[in-house]
Amino acid sequence: MRRKERKMTARTILPLLIMPIALAACSPSAECSPDEWSCSEDARVLTACVDGKIQTIDCGSEGLLCEQGECVLPSRYGSPQWSKCENDPMATTESLHDKMLYYEEIARRLHIHPQLGWISNVVLECDGSDCTHPAVPESQATWRDVERWLSGENDGLWNALYMAAEAYRYAATGDREALDNLRILLEGERRRMDITGVPGLFTRQMIPLGVDGIACPDDLAAYEPDVEKDDNKWVRINQQGCVEVVDPDTKQWQSTDHCGLGEFAGWCWLDNVSQDEYAGHMYALAAIYKFADDEQIRAQVRDMLQQIGDHLVDNQLRFVDWDGRTTEHGRLYAMALDNYPGFNAAMALAFVKVCAAATGDERIENFYQDCLLQRSGRLECLDYPAESPRPYTEHMEEPGLYVGQDSCLSNWNNISMYMAALHDLFLFEHDPSLVEFLQAHLQNTVFAPADKPRPLSEQNNAWFDIIYAAFKRLGPGSDGPAYEAVENAVCMLRQFPASKHTPTVDAPMEKVKSTCTDRLGHEIGDYPRQVAERCPGTFLWWGNPYSLGSCTEDLRVVHQPADYLLAYWMARYFGFIDENM
Repeated sequence: MRRKERKMTARTILPLLIMPIALAACSPSAECSPDEWSCSEDARVLTACVDGKIQTIDCGSEGLLCEQGECVLPSRYGSPQWSKCENDPMATTESLHDKMLYYEEIARRLHIHPQLGWISNVVLECDGSDCTHPAVPESQATWRDVERWLSGENDGLWNALYMAAEAYRYAATGDREALDNLRILLEGERRRMDITGVPGLFTRQMIPLGVDGIACPDDLAAYEPDVEKDDNKWVRINQQGCVEVVDPDTKQWQSTDHCGLGEFAGWCWLDNVSQDEYAGHMYALAAIYKFADDEQIRAQVRDMLQQIGDHLVDNQLRFVDWDGRTTEHGRLYAMALDNYPGFNAAMALAFVKVCAAATGDERIENFYQDCLLQRSGRLECLDYPAESPRPYTEHMEEPGLYVGQDSCLSNWNNISMYMAALHDLFLFEHDPSLVEFLQAHLQNTVFAPADKPRPLSEQNNAWFDIIYAAFKRLGPGSDGPAYEAVENAVCMLRQFPASKHTPTVDAPMEKVKSTCTDRLGHEIGDYPRQVAERCPGTFLWWGNPYSLGSCTEDLRVVHQPADYLLAYWMARYFGFIDENM
């Protein structure tokens, strides 16, 4: 069941945004005709006749623009005609819509075990003694045909990006199945937080009892606490509901006083959660809260964001683990000296803003406004030696996205996290001056910097292209829609394979003119591989497009489709593609 996209007209948006006009002509006795309307010069404010009275509607306060008597998405302002990329020689024969239908169907049928509650890559059972083929083909296999669930330390990140896809699906279509999917996944998200026993803290990975194809580690060393807290370690929950670990000297299990987890007796989970996990969680929770109009779902999301916001404020922008220690990559304050200050600053601003906007919590909002943005004057609010009162937006001038000669040492994990954080800020931050800063930052520092090799604008990344095209400056006074970025995004989606089993793909060395070494010591080229030239992965858009890696066909390994679905549904919501493509 689907609904048409809801237009933000004067009548529909009025209950949220109405402000009476202080003019005599707009007194209660004044009359107007229904077709009377006007837009402010900057297109932020709509003046319209509603129920016979002139009212003003602040479209900009919801990130919208005024056009033709309505509040519209900036990406739809001026009704731009987007390229359909109909002649790409590397496009699949399947349409964008047909691929979406298949990936939505296989996500539920194959990739989500009802007892796990998250989406996962899978290995299908062998066809008898022939393990080059699955016993049941991908087109028919269900979660019951899975031999192994490819769980890993970033389960929460990848699952969250699929949740975000379903949120955008609902925003674009109103399909109630998207909400049904979110209910299943949000229960898994709740467990992913509750199992740690620390409000606001997610686990990296969790393994329940009684699910074939996934099990806790057998190696006792995996449960030995790490002295330096720079390795991820497993813990187990005993029948008394307490976390237990393995003594490194005796090799015996020992219970801790971290208890109250009886719901998860017999489960194990991986500690030391990091920023990248939270980049995904916050992206998903932000999108769900923004677009899902189901109050039960919104209440679940609001509760989790309240816990996260409290955790960040109470711990001064640190993620504090079950053992009372800060996780290795759990410092969000700008001068943590474990990452570029601008990178940490963007994470902190995005995470806290989403929590403040969803919860309405005054303490979290004040922390965002007065501590992170210093809006009420100089305030010493973060008790760290290298920190000094300074708006976190100033740190963002150098986020450290393009590193080394020819940007060869760039961290694509950080780049993806940064784009995710900007997405979250744009969804909820509508202060005109801050939006103006963020849009200039997106344009000149992040997506298309004039002085940086390998800019995001050239990386054949549909997800990045869509985020940029949706949130760049648009409307009056702008340089107009991002036609090139949208065309590239559509072409990459057209090239996206119709199946995510592992194919045989070799690096297109004939297109590589020079190489360099990346931060991990791997050789990379100077050619950003197009989607048709890349090996599928858990989330294609997260990886380095300059990789020279190859893959060999394996029909039993099937990756989950969050990458295609998130880019597709975002493109649908922002109007870059339609259901007929």
